[in-house]
Amino acid sequence: MTLASDQSDALALLERTTHARAFAPGPLPPMALRAIVDAGRNAPSLYNTQPVRFVVVRDPQKYELLRAACNRSRDTFMKMRGLFSRMNARLREPSYVKGLERQAAGDVIPAHGVAIVVLQDDRIPESSEACACALMAMQLQATSLGLASQFTSWTRGLAFDKEAKALLDVPAGFKIFTSLVVGNAVTPLARTRKDRRPLDDAVRWL
Repeated sequence: MTLASDQSDALALLERTTHARAFAPGPLPPMALRAIVDAGRNAPSLYNTQPVRFVVVRDPQKYELLRAACNRSRDTFMKMRGLFSRMNARLREPSYVKGLERQAAGDVIPAHGVAIVVLQDDRIPESSEACACALMAMQLQATSLGLASQFTSWTRGLAFDKEAKALLDVPAGFKIFTSLVVGNAVTPLARTRKDRRPLDDAVRWL
């Protein structure tokens, strides 16, 4: 999909990117997934170490297994949240709790999607930063193609990790960072001003 020039800069793409809670059924545009993961592959990493790998879950059966595993990961965390909050003060912050409670019911990732699971090389200290760059590059590429997307951090946790490593055939030395899930947009993506703090409040000019 070719974008108009006023829609192709990074800020415009960010304004059209939202956390999709549903996808429309149907196949994705030809070569879209390859373009998205190629954006992740081309994202920067310190000293060009490239400590990121991608597993694209297209198979409907495996995608459903991944969805179920994400739900179990979320449900286990919610049951243990009281215990975890004693060790992590953030879990007692009202704004954070409100966000968690929004995710307490329903499916973690929508039906009719494709998951791009991001793997990080745990032997390279800066791999987390590289994974974050890859995720952002892929999500902006998905938006540029008119596709809906969402990050999910529920592809974490000991129980999930043990279950998913076999499903995804994670190579030795790598662990699951998180996932970007993409699918057809239910409604066309539109530029929307986000609830962000004012620029002058976020930036200091020296």
